[in-house]
Amino acid sequence: MERVLQKMRHSTASIQALILALLVTGTASHVAGQVGTGQTVIQKATEQFENSPLKTTVLGQGLFMLSGDGGDVTAIVDNGSTLIIDSGMDTRVAELSDAIFKATMRPVTRLVNTHWHFDHTGGNVFFGSAGVTIIAQENVKKRLSSVQNVPFVGLRDGHYPPEALSTINYSSNMTLHQGPQQLTLVNYGPAHTDGDTVVYISPANVAVVGDIFSNHFYPIIDLESGGSIDGMIHSLGEILARTDEQTKIVPGHGPVATRADLEEYRDMLLQVRQRIMDLITAGKTIDEAVAAAPTKQFDAKWGSGYLPPNVFAQMVFSSLAYSGSTGR
Repeated sequence: MERVLQKMRHSTASIQALILALLVTGTASHVAGQVGTGQTVIQKATEQFENSPLKTTVLGQGLFMLSGDGGDVTAIVDNGSTLIIDSGMDTRVAELSDAIFKATMRPVTRLVNTHWHFDHTGGNVFFGSAGVTIIAQENVKKRLSSVQNVPFVGLRDGHYPPEALSTINYSSNMTLHQGPQQLTLVNYGPAHTDGDTVVYISPANVAVVGDIFSNHFYPIIDLESGGSIDGMIHSLGEILARTDEQTKIVPGHGPVATRADLEEYRDMLLQVRQRIMDLITAGKTIDEAVAAAPTKQFDAKWGSGYLPPNVFAQMVFSSLAYSGSTGR
């Protein structure tokens, strides 16, 4: 309860700051079914995460995806234990834990975090306090150990207690085994954040990619945590090179996807990036670029999530304008 209240206190200050910033820049907007008056992206997302039904999807023998409670959670079973990838929202972790046990009938002994955001690490305290070993890319521990802010969306979180932090940390890659499955953990450099992990599971032929891909939503690019549109596109290219038409892609949010879905998403990002880069080259300000509706062609498919198209365009503009980007 203390942690929930702490998050609420943090959220209030960030909500006020974001609303003020949007009013000053004139970029506040009303998007049907998304962010309403005075409601931040994180408020809308949290409302969705706390009220969506928890759903279990079978990925294969001994593999499951649990969705609805924040980020998608993957569970992998061996004879005596369950390894999970991400831990969902803190407010629904007891429900998630029950669903995992119902699906796997084995206790959770290891937890891999794909990145630091609250909807993927909210259950870390619960599982860490129960003795579960937490594994992550080394920057995740650094982020969770201090207060973090995500520009444009109203998220302020941290710092997390010691039991929520990873005790096994890697830099670029790591291999784990869970029963007959080999898990290859890879960080391709900053993308969604500076601590992203992509997990390739073989021989099951499953790739868990975290928030590098949301199906079908525009992604949050966490600029403060080192994320960038160029890094997102680079990581997606690496994932596409390592998967095939039979690979099941577990996104950070949304249903299980195919490689074709991932390729379409990558191509959308490439086109949006180019359009906004052209606007920057033409000397447009961030407000002028957003007003040009550079995502309009894609909004019907990708703009129905909790991140409105205008906020996504702001993130891409900022990523390109303030990084000196020339593409990768």
